[in-house]
Amino acid sequence: MDRPILQWIGVMGAIGFPLFYMLRRTSMVPPRYDDLELRAAATLLCVGLALRRWWPASWKRFYFAYSYGVVFYCLSFLLSFTSLKNQGGTLSVVNMVMATILIILVADWRNAVVMLAAGYAGSLVAYMATEPPGTPIPSGFAVAAVTSILVVAAGALSHYGQQRAEMARMRRLYSGLAGSIAHEMRNPLAQVRHALDSIAASLAPHQASGGARLAAEQLHAVMATVQQGRNAVSRGLQAIELTLQQLQPAPMDPATQRPVQALACVERAVQAYAYQDEGQRARVRIEARGDFSFRGDPTALELVLFNLLRNALYYVPLHPAMAVTITVEGGLAPRIVVRDTGPGIEPDLLSRLFQEFQTAGKAEGTGLGLAFCRRVMEGMGGRIACRSQYGEFTEFTLGFPPAEGAVQSEALAPQAAQASLAGRTVLVVDDQALNRSILRALCLTLDMRVLEAEHGQQALDLLGSGTVPDAVLMDVDMPGLDGIQTTRALRALPGRAGRVPVVAVTANDSPAVQQVASAAGLQAVLGKPVDAAMLGRTLGRVLASEHDPAAPLPAPAAAPSPAPSALLDLPRLEDFRRMGLMEELLPESLTGMRRLLQDIGDCLARDDAEGAKSALHTLVGVSGETGAQALHAMLKRKYRDWLESRPPEGTGWIDEARALLAATEEALRRQYGVVAAIPAQTSSDSLRV
Repeated sequence: MDRPILQWIGVMGAIGFPLFYMLRRTSMVPPRYDDLELRAAATLLCVGLALRRWWPASWKRFYFAYSYGVVFYCLSFLLSFTSLKNQGGTLSVVNMVMATILIILVADWRNAVVMLAAGYAGSLVAYMATEPPGTPIPSGFAVAAVTSILVVAAGALSHYGQQRAEMARMRRLYSGLAGSIAHEMRNPLAQVRHALDSIAASLAPHQASGGARLAAEQLHAVMATVQQGRNAVSRGLQAIELTLQQLQPAPMDPATQRPVQALACVERAVQAYAYQDEGQRARVRIEARGDFSFRGDPTALELVLFNLLRNALYYVPLHPAMAVTITVEGGLAPRIVVRDTGPGIEPDLLSRLFQEFQTAGKAEGTGLGLAFCRRVMEGMGGRIACRSQYGEFTEFTLGFPPAEGAVQSEALAPQAAQASLAGRTVLVVDDQALNRSILRALCLTLDMRVLEAEHGQQALDLLGSGTVPDAVLMDVDMPGLDGIQTTRALRALPGRAGRVPVVAVTANDSPAVQQVASAAGLQAVLGKPVDAAMLGRTLGRVLASEHDPAAPLPAPAAAPSPAPSALLDLPRLEDFRRMGLMEELLPESLTGMRRLLQDIGDCLARDDAEGAKSALHTLVGVSGETGAQALHAMLKRKYRDWLESRPPEGTGWIDEARALLAATEEALRRQYGVVAAIPAQTSSDSLRV
């Protein structure tokens, strides 16, 4: 054991020995033998063990030998001797067994055997010397000794098993390390050799002809070959650097972190990556949807991108049409997304992808690359997540906290069209409390003030009373006055209330709905689920256009639907976690989705098609808002078919939805520890869950 642990053992002994002595003396059945002097000696020995820092320098070289003596006396000799003097008993047996376990924890099994054997022998000798001749040895002592022997044997086997497991882990590490280096270095070295051979072949005829000068074309060919060799050496050195970085378990040094511009860092990484050939380079493209700055280590981020590029491009020989896109997205949730159209990752591997020694189809990989990426991102206060569709694509999302004072820019939208949202007031109109909670939280991240209305008439009453917000977020499908009808009535109000910008928020963002919304006087259409960046851009546009009364209303902007690629929308859920909404929203949402599926089944059983469609509409919205990505995509397809007069046949699709919901609940439980809430109602007329 190292010195700090031994010192803490001394602290525990210095407290424990007198404490347990006092507890035993005050018990209803005090011990037969008073071991005050022996325990006092043990306490002093432990104090000496704890106070190593104040030992004279000349004594410190004896510290480890002293620690062996302390452990031998306190745990092996003292407790076994007091067990003999107290004629055994349950408490004494327990003390001896516990002492054996502690000895095994602080020493290897060989020293444990020596200490226990010597301690038991010494305690027997002392017992017989202090008791009248012919006094029998208590049977409890023999039981404790035999039990201790079994504990030592079990401890030895445990140590042996741990050593075997550690050796297997190290062999796996070294094998993967050697395989990775060999794989990464083989091709570069072969290319260096080929370059040297080509140079020699180019120069040989001129050497034979007496050293004639090279023509310009020949010199150009030689220099190109030299450059190929340089590139190959760069690839080999980069591979070594990546492998060594993966083996560093230490967290990032805060001193190396500084403000970094994301887009420039990505461009440097893509430019500096050592590609096998130009064909590989042509497969990688950068898409800028904005830029942002963050505080971190640019070199470490480049190494993360190198890892992700290397993992993706590894599969080019098997997937010749594969492409890699690195997207930089600014806004309120800045991130970098690395997406490839390669083979994808098997679903059972996704949950443990960022653990050490986990690889996906790479026999010579170390299984440390993605664990390294996770350490780097967490060290910069960010996160990394993966979603993949096996056989179609893999997407890694690097999420970043914005640097303090950093300017977030939208590269694809004119900044003049973005209005400041801080301090503005928005009215959220939705009959679902869950949807209002999510929109309220998103608006608060935009520094906006939030008002709420549970239905259209309540919103109209609020506006008619003189309370006029800067914008309205209007659910389209509501009981009573729906969002379209409410907006038409709102536009008939006099004064500024009739000009308030209204944005539709709906699970059905089809072209038909957008057309109806525009005709009713809505400025934009947001498809659920809504994220903060999308909401901020949309509100910024509609509020910017509000300053010009003569400006035409902007065309409705439908949000893109999420790809049905994974069970969970991890970036959205991470935003919930960061905003502290995970426990507030998800348990009730899961229960609500169960209830809505039951509602749909009940409505179909009694031929209530409209009721089933209404419940499905609500379920599409709830599943999308709460990050149930695969379930949302499946239900949205069914809902759109229904809107196009193609209602789903039978109830098999409901069973499919239930299976997806169960898988989503399990994924949420494993990923975030979230489970469905227990329904508050249990009466016979309550809905079944």
